[in-house]
Amino acid sequence: MRKSLLTILFILFAFPSYALELLMAHNPTCHICQKFVEEVAIDFEYTYKSTTTHGRVIKKTLPLIIISVNDQPEWFKEAYAYKRIKLIKGTPTFIIWNGRKELGRLVGYYSKERFYRRLNTMFKQ
Repeated sequence: MRKSLLTILFILFAFPSYALELLMAHNPTCHICQKFVEEVAIDFEYTYKSTTTHGRVIKKTLPLIIISVNDQPEWFKEAYAYKRIKLIKGTPTFIIWNGRKELGRLVGYYSKERFYRRLNTMFKQ
């Protein structure tokens, strides 16, 4: 966990021009995935701090992209094939994605409050 946090922080400051996304690997038959969609996804809002190329700290919005494990887009399949996304062993899995590779992940969902706490921990806010 500590290694992934350090990696995320390094990427945030080393490559500030990449916008991050939160990818959710979703299984339509998974009741935990459905619980997340009902409790969080319907009004998901999250911002994180980023640094511009001039060293200025700004807030950026983290969009949520829900991807069905049964109907993955081609770019996702390609990223997985080239090992830019690690194996998804269960759903829901949340991946911090910079448009090129996976930077970190959260696996599972328990409650809205715990989800945001875990996300905050990943971004060290």
